[in-house]
Amino acid sequence: MTTTELSTPNPASLADAAPVPRRWVARVFERLTAQLGAKVADMWAGVNERTVQEEWGAGLAGFHETEIARGIAACRERAFAPTLGEFLRLCRPALDPEWAFYEAADGLRQRDEGQIGAWSHPAVWRAACSMGTEVRSGDWKAHRTRWTYALKRELAAGWGAGVKQPAMRIDHTVTVRGPTAKERAALASLRGIAAQTSTTAEE
Repeated sequence: MTTTELSTPNPASLADAAPVPRRWVARVFERLTAQLGAKVADMWAGVNERTVQEEWGAGLAGFHETEIARGIAACRERAFAPTLGEFLRLCRPALDPEWAFYEAADGLRQRDEGQIGAWSHPAVWRAACSMGTEVRSGDWKAHRTRWTYALKRELAAGWGAGVKQPAMRIDHTVTVRGPTAKERAALASLRGIAAQTSTTAEE
């Protein structure tokens, strides 16, 4: 591994974010080794183990444990051990702005239907909220510059409080039905009483 590969920056983390705990990194490598066997050790052969773990800890700074679990699960389908950059993208697919744009379009559609939506990171939801009209248009090419900026801004803000439930929807559909037999009988009875009362008053 080259020094350049080891120092690849993580564009989605806050500059001052603390590295994840070393035990998290150790757990990641333990799980990857269980999935991929000796391929993991072979990838880092000749590199100081402490250096590798420190780099991964710094690279995962700002990542939520839910994202790290997603990355580990995604490696089950891989034939080779991931580099740090590959693992970060498995953890956080939203690092690809185009992928995140279409995720946002689908998520807003789900919210319009009263569902919370499927969001890989709350930042995608927040960016979608700031560009709802553009995202709903589905035109990635027309809006990619502004979307990429909005997404990076929200990713830098971190996980936050999570995705909020959609606002309660009010159904304005009015269903009209005819009276039941029981209701018709009651109405007829009321009309009869009203007619009898009117006749008595006239006498």
